[in-house]
Amino acid sequence: MTLFRFRALLLAAALLGLALSRPGASQLLPAPSPPAAATAEPVGDPYRRETPYGSFFGFMRAAQKENWAFAGEYLQWPKGGKVSREELARQLKALLDERFVGDLEKLNRSPLGDLNDALAPDLDLVGRVEAGDEPFDLLLVRTTPAEGPAIWLVASQSLREVPAAFKGLTSPAIERRIPSFLKLPIGRFPLWQLLCFFLFIPLLYASSRLFVLGVFALLRRLFASRAWGAELLRGARGFRDPVALLLTVPLHRYCVSRLSLPLLSRYYYEQLAWLVLIFGFGWLFFRLIDFLNGRATLKLLAAGVTTTSSLTIARRLLRGAILALGVLAALAIFGVNLTATLAGLGIGGVALAFAAQKSLENLFGGLVVLSDKVIRVGDLVRIGTAIGEIEDVTLHATRMRAFDRSVVTIPNGSLITAQIENRSRRDKFWFNPTLGLVYETTAEQMRAVLETARTRLAADPRVEKGTMRVRFVRINSSSLDVEVFAYLLVPDYTTFLAVQEELLIMLLEVVEKAGTRLALPSQMTYVAGESASLLAARAAGPSHAP
Repeated sequence: MTLFRFRALLLAAALLGLALSRPGASQLLPAPSPPAAATAEPVGDPYRRETPYGSFFGFMRAAQKENWAFAGEYLQWPKGGKVSREELARQLKALLDERFVGDLEKLNRSPLGDLNDALAPDLDLVGRVEAGDEPFDLLLVRTTPAEGPAIWLVASQSLREVPAAFKGLTSPAIERRIPSFLKLPIGRFPLWQLLCFFLFIPLLYASSRLFVLGVFALLRRLFASRAWGAELLRGARGFRDPVALLLTVPLHRYCVSRLSLPLLSRYYYEQLAWLVLIFGFGWLFFRLIDFLNGRATLKLLAAGVTTTSSLTIARRLLRGAILALGVLAALAIFGVNLTATLAGLGIGGVALAFAAQKSLENLFGGLVVLSDKVIRVGDLVRIGTAIGEIEDVTLHATRMRAFDRSVVTIPNGSLITAQIENRSRRDKFWFNPTLGLVYETTAEQMRAVLETARTRLAADPRVEKGTMRVRFVRINSSSLDVEVFAYLLVPDYTTFLAVQEELLIMLLEVVEKAGTRLALPSQMTYVAGESASLLAARAAGPSHAP
């Protein structure tokens, strides 16, 4: 078992185990507190009974702790009741643990209750108690005490049915078959329930994994003979662990439903089981994104595309979207109002946009750079005064390795406004030296240089013939300039440098064989009063001096 798989299984066990030991985070309600002292100014109901949701869960939490006097404060005492409040709370809790049917997430969190049901405005339905042949609805009623706000209590009309239903209550059949030593209480639960709960997790996961391996083996037999089938099955191996986890959760829920856990523990367990399912689906979709990204990368590489920055960005965006959806789903499970949450996120997003203008500018700049493919990883580019090879393009910035091996980071917001010279995109390389010959070069020597250079360049297969030219272009102040213009058909810049070196040496040989030489920058000074013959002799050189 890999380390990641072990961690995932351990996380699932920890989350599910929390359901047995303590209340979940979903309640979002503080624990009930005793009534405030008479001298303190009351703020709301001290038992948090302002909503149907708060009242019912306040009763269940108090009953879970066996604080029956406290639990009795959530009951509307029926007139002519023959049992005490504490006893009635104990009997109601036993009935709810064994016979309750309903969805507690549907309990209304508004002080007014659910106004869209078929009941009176001051009544709310919690669920149904299956008490043999005479089931009854568990209702909450809204009342207004002499002091304080309106509160919700378990309705007296439901409580009247409790004593008779409790008399017919028997222990679950599974408990009658459990040996007595396994009924030893550990905390609030018998030993056998805890053992079964935790042993189910590795056993069911192992069974699910074996099932998934069997299905993959069957698919391999059916489709391995086909090239596409073998390739898909080879890449789909990463799906085995998340699929096994997703199969384990419903199996575990089914087995736990046979353990006769208390109602409140079952509720917390259901929420945490949904969290594990969300984690499993997120894990599965992450693997799916990686699988599709890998296949797309291989196709691009096969097509000759050497950079996959856009795929990397798309992978990150999809992962972020899945993570955001998972968080929203988890908040919904905890009872958070997503409408208000999304509205708050929208307002916060506007404020964040003003506060993070530069970051958003870089983000959109990164999208433009990646979508337009202005530069790619591996390109040799010049951006402003920086020259180097692109190492990475992210949504925020572009990193370039300069020739001195330093890393230059350029924000994408600046990149889209900068002048970019992409030297790796050249289809051919420009060869354009200028030969400055000395003034002593004769016309015959000049023609020899021009004709020989043209012949040698035209004979080289790496020189583009249609655009090549060698011309005597100007009489400069200290030289006679010959321009060489040619495009070299070479694949990359390194090859261009090697070919350029060969051609420059060839041009030096041409100049040398023509009997002339390259000029050095020079300046001639004439002194006033010298004779014309002396000036002419000086200009002709030392051999013509008198």
